[in-house]
Amino acid sequence: MKTRLLLFLACFLTAAGTTWAVAEDAVTAEQEGPVSAQESEEEQEIEKEEEDRFRLLPIPIFITEPAVGEGLGVALALFHPVKTGKSDDTRVATLGSMAEYSSPRKAPPVVTGVAGAYTNSKSWFGGIGHTNNWRDDSIRYTGLLAAAKINSSIYVLGLPVDFSMEATMVFQDMKFRVAESDFMLGAAISYMDAENKFGFGLPEIPEDDRFSSDLKNVGLALKAAYETRDNTMNPRTGQLVELNLWRYDDAIGGDYNYWSGKLKALSFHTFAEKFTLGLRLDVSGVDGRAPFFAIPFVKLRGVPALRYQNKVAGAAEMEVRYLIGPRWEVSLFGGVGFASDDYPLFENPDSIYNFGFGGRFNIFEAHDVWVGLDIARGPEDWNYYIQVGHPW
Repeated sequence: MKTRLLLFLACFLTAAGTTWAVAEDAVTAEQEGPVSAQESEEEQEIEKEEEDRFRLLPIPIFITEPAVGEGLGVALALFHPVKTGKSDDTRVATLGSMAEYSSPRKAPPVVTGVAGAYTNSKSWFGGIGHTNNWRDDSIRYTGLLAAAKINSSIYVLGLPVDFSMEATMVFQDMKFRVAESDFMLGAAISYMDAENKFGFGLPEIPEDDRFSSDLKNVGLALKAAYETRDNTMNPRTGQLVELNLWRYDDAIGGDYNYWSGKLKALSFHTFAEKFTLGLRLDVSGVDGRAPFFAIPFVKLRGVPALRYQNKVAGAAEMEVRYLIGPRWEVSLFGGVGFASDDYPLFENPDSIYNFGFGGRFNIFEAHDVWVGLDIARGPEDWNYYIQVGHPW
């Protein structure tokens, strides 16, 4: 939610012209033969200049999440100069061997952004955020301030219950690398002030207070992560294992007392040069009196948010991507979801699954920003998603 709100769902408006230019350059290079050393140095200088520039990128937002309907918006993202991450090779040897074998890993993009959108369910959001990293990616920060109105449904005993939630949220996250390792430790704080109204299947949410409630949800988290991905926008190699443990408590200003935990594991492998295999495991759970929107739900492309919920929920997914050009790739994916039966209020089917296909385009090479379209089928229907960066 954090970085995605800064970049959010993107467009192909500038893709076509750039793509033809890349194709023409590739053909010309093949016809002319090997590139001279001087030309290679010039290309490296141009690439370095591109990475050292600030880039202001207006991004149209296309919302296609079934839980909130279809809508449009715009994000204005300021990409800061590219930063170098830690080395891929941390072996200590001679200065010569370190220079020969060590190569810097790409740090996450530094972005400052504002965004806003509106959907046909009369949902809307607006927010401002910033992501940054310092000291060769030894410190990572994410901050977000947002306001939203969400008109959607939760499913009680298999039947949809309409709700409308107006909320403001502040989120702050800071992680620190452990020495020169691939492990990071950190903490986060989340504050939400919301008003909920429930419609119980009525055509319009009631405007009176019969089914309304005001709440504050305030939590503190401890975070641990292991990451070796080559980049965070569209990884081809490496792993991410992240564990978050949240405590929401009235002692820090909230109205609820509960624990929330999440484990996410991603693994990416490149084979036959152009193929990338991606594997994902995502498990969440709560313990205590949690608000309805904090109860874990299955997160799969093709499955609406909040559709399948319970005390413990998660998903396992596999994706195969194929690079068909310097800046184009296609993908096939599929997975299964699961939810416990601890809360009888939620009825979930025995089989929760998804499958689908998609395509990606590298719209912003200097920062390795990929945009794409995924078309996915869940247990009930087909849905499509316009993505910025990798969907996981």
